[in-house]
Amino acid sequence: MKDVVFKADKENKPVLTIKSGETVIFECRDAFNQVIKKPEDLPINFDMDNINPATGPVFVEGAEPGDTLEVHIEKIDLAEKGSCCIIPNFGFIHEDYPEPWTRIIPIKNGYAEFSDKVKIPIDPFPGTIIVAPHEGSHSTLIPKEYGGNMDSKACRVGTIVYLPIFVEGALFGVGDVHAVQGDGEVCGTAVEIDAEVTIKLVVNKDKKIKRPQYETKDYFMTTAWAETTDEAAKIALRDMIDWLVEEKGLTREESYALCSCAVDFRVSQFVDITPGVRAVLPKNVFID
Repeated sequence: MKDVVFKADKENKPVLTIKSGETVIFECRDAFNQVIKKPEDLPINFDMDNINPATGPVFVEGAEPGDTLEVHIEKIDLAEKGSCCIIPNFGFIHEDYPEPWTRIIPIKNGYAEFSDKVKIPIDPFPGTIIVAPHEGSHSTLIPKEYGGNMDSKACRVGTIVYLPIFVEGALFGVGDVHAVQGDGEVCGTAVEIDAEVTIKLVVNKDKKIKRPQYETKDYFMTTAWAETTDEAAKIALRDMIDWLVEEKGLTREESYALCSCAVDFRVSQFVDITPGVRAVLPKNVFID
């Protein structure tokens, strides 16, 4: 599947309808919508209405507002090369880097070949994972309670991403694949790349959440975005406390103290208007 949208909107027409539990292969364009192909292609004068495409949307039968969509990331196949750019007036310290810059980065034998002296082991993930909001039309560039451009490298193969559902069918989309990214994505881009992403979508009618959450075999994570990282961390912390109370039966005091003892806070990104933070709890603290 390769149709794309650039807005999260309940009016988007689904291009595929599936049953809960079915698997879809998404053909994802890079975040630049395939306009950066060579070093001479500089990240300037973008058509911002055609940036950060999300492949989809997919209508999942049985998905209703108030349910949770389980996004099981099963496989990511990368293109042969990607790019990393410095965009004027964008990035964590953009004031230090006023000029545009592009680096084309080949992907070979499990590495992103950043230069003849630097090879980075790939760790691919989709930066944008999204469902439709209950109202309005919103750019896929911005992370919100319905997902969007979360840019969290925790969303790799083997992760289940939980998204709250706001409209019938969920209207799921995915894109903005990164071959590798550091926590923070400080210059505003990672190794942006075309990819095929294989995902199983499952409707969960029992789990009730306000914002996306992540789970792997080893960790449970809450995540949030706000005007500052401090505000985002507080939201993620409160969501983690809620999860410990509801799922593990701890008191709120026990939950708060456990977070202080065992939860790590990690920045997902600093650069997408609202910075993102995730709270990471190791599952091995619980006795089976």
